[in-house]
Amino acid sequence: MPSPTRPSLPSAALSWLVGDEPVRILALGCSPGMIGRLTALGHSVLAVDANPARVARIASAFRGHEHVTTVVGRPDELPLQPCVAQVVLLQGRLHPQPSGQPIRQHAAHGQLSRCLQSGGWVAGWQIVRDDTVPWVRRLITLMRRTDPEAMSGETTDEHADLLASKYFPRIERRDFRLWVPITRANLVEMVTSQIGVSRMDERSRRQLVEDANEIFDAAARISELRLPYQLRCWRAHVDHHELTQPISFSDGSLVIPI
Repeated sequence: MPSPTRPSLPSAALSWLVGDEPVRILALGCSPGMIGRLTALGHSVLAVDANPARVARIASAFRGHEHVTTVVGRPDELPLQPCVAQVVLLQGRLHPQPSGQPIRQHAAHGQLSRCLQSGGWVAGWQIVRDDTVPWVRRLITLMRRTDPEAMSGETTDEHADLLASKYFPRIERRDFRLWVPITRANLVEMVTSQIGVSRMDERSRRQLVEDANEIFDAAARISELRLPYQLRCWRAHVDHHELTQPISFSDGSLVIPI
């Protein structure tokens, strides 16, 4: 379903994901905007992406910034020293650069574990539309007259493999509610842009738009509605005991048995 705007991550959610105290964050696949938000909160950021072009854009955006370092690297082959960060922040799925080899998920989970300090965690989120609101359910019913798959939404947990990994046995979760403004024009555009509408005759299309306007009029208290989303946040806490080559500290120095 087309969205009038992309929901943004609330400040309270970001603080929950990475913690309130300034730390070093391994930002994996994060946008320049997200990196900017992290540095504004006092965090030091190690920005890693498998796509060299994205890394170049980040490096350009933060040229001369003493708290941002950029590295090209795949999640399953991170070119980093052990224990380089207190938090790993994921913005979306673990994925390679375009046309690259698929990510080896188990290897990626081990790499993330290796890069975290003891007591650290991987954090991520997923935004899904909340279909429990009555006017949204009515809109779904209307849309499925034309396309049975319309507004089916995203229900699969895109981080399910990581959250089931032995490297991260303790998971914390917290949900936030997001409301995205949607105008009458936005709603009509959502309805008329669905697959199948172009094959309808003019009379049927007019009726579809009228029905959409009725939904808007019945639900809107002012000139716009608010489209509800659920922001599902999680923190996966690392357990270094599961590493094949365990990480330990001795006399203040790092020791990795081989």
